Amino acid sequence: MIRIALVGQPNCGKSTIFNHLVGYKANTSNLPGTTVEYMKSTALVEGKKAEVIDLPGTYSLTSLDLAEAQTRNFLLSGEVDAVLNVIDASLLSRGLELTLQLLEMGIPLVVCLNMEDEARRKGITIDADALSERLGVPVVSAIAVRGIGVKQAAASVLAAAKDHPAVPPPVYSSDVEHAIDRLSSHLKETAGGTNFSPRLIAIKLLEGDAFFTDLVRERGFAEIDMLEKMRERIVQLRGRSGNEVLASERHHLSMQLFEEVTTIGSPTIGLRDRVDSLLMHPFFGYIFFAAIMYGFFLLVFKVGALIEAPIMGLFDSSVDALATVINPDTIWFFMLRGTIQGVAGAIGIVLPYLIPFLTGLAVLEDIGYLPRAGYLMDVFMHKIGLHGKSVIPFITGYG
Repeated sequence: MIRIALVGQPNCGKSTIFNHLVGYKANTSNLPGTTVEYMKSTALVEGKKAEVIDLPGTYSLTSLDLAEAQTRNFLLSGEVDAVLNVIDASLLSRGLELTLQLLEMGIPLVVCLNMEDEARRKGITIDADALSERLGVPVVSAIAVRGIGVKQAAASVLAAAKDHPAVPPPVYSSDVEHAIDRLSSHLKETAGGTNFSPRLIAIKLLEGDAFFTDLVRERGFAEIDMLEKMRERIVQLRGRSGNEVLASERHHLSMQLFEEVTTIGSPTIGLRDRVDSLLMHPFFGYIFFAAIMYGFFLLVFKVGALIEAPIMGLFDSSVDALATVINPDTIWFFMLRGTIQGVAGAIGIVLPYLIPFLTGLAVLEDIGYLPRAGYLMDVFMHKIGLHGKSVIPFITGYG
């Protein structure tokens, strides 16, 4: 069965595409030897079954973060036939930095420009054909929340998995390319029998990637001294480490691609933008935050009280009915009454308030207010050593 991996940065709509393809029947698994979780399920694409894997959202595929490194190693394990790289089209230049790292791996790749409506709302028009020509891989536009373009993206990545086309690597500045080419020429024998190209290994060695450094040592790479000298040479020429230099190269190339394939016009200012400017205002934003939280908890308590009264009435009636069957002075009556009152406490007192609270919290999350609340409260939370998003557990804990 063909295996397709969905890769993208957080909040790019990757999971929305995953749910469109597989529905809501998915299994959670861990990447081999780690606690890093991913979702997987089977989908019917173009009449054929394919296993779709939703990998954790990641901004990069370097070895500096466990989830990022394990995601990269999973992609390079040979277990994935093709990758669907989901990009937030409204943040194209940032998303392309991850795309360039995927191109370095040489895995069959299709780019999905999701949230195209958001990009247009910001006044950004993307020429998908021009971007495809410059990247050398298929590019499909989509609006996943409406299901637009999802089937086309799935069909395109399935075709890439079958045909296994060559993926052109990104080309960087001449001094960096010289170092990569020189090191690659010494890695041909070392790379033999692995899923990694000499160029990829060379890039990762220049970045100081611990996984690839250990790999070449284990495979008897004899040019470690030359590698160290090349790393030092990059530091001398650029004043930064190899990892920083390559990161800046990707950033520069992604910005260049963005400028070449996009047309920037005037953004569309709608009602949502006007409301957002009020909710995030440096003064009125906090007033709205206090008002929203007050209204939220007031609604929770009002709704909870309405539900609690009839439920508790049922349990009280049950105790009265029990008294007509069992002598109220017996131990059995006290035990059964205690059991009923205990269940009443859980069902009649907790649930009437908990369900509206969790429902309201989910609504605030879905409309995007909770992340904005976290941003607003960041200044205050930092004063007590916490991140702004810690306000959400504060709200939950109070509830």
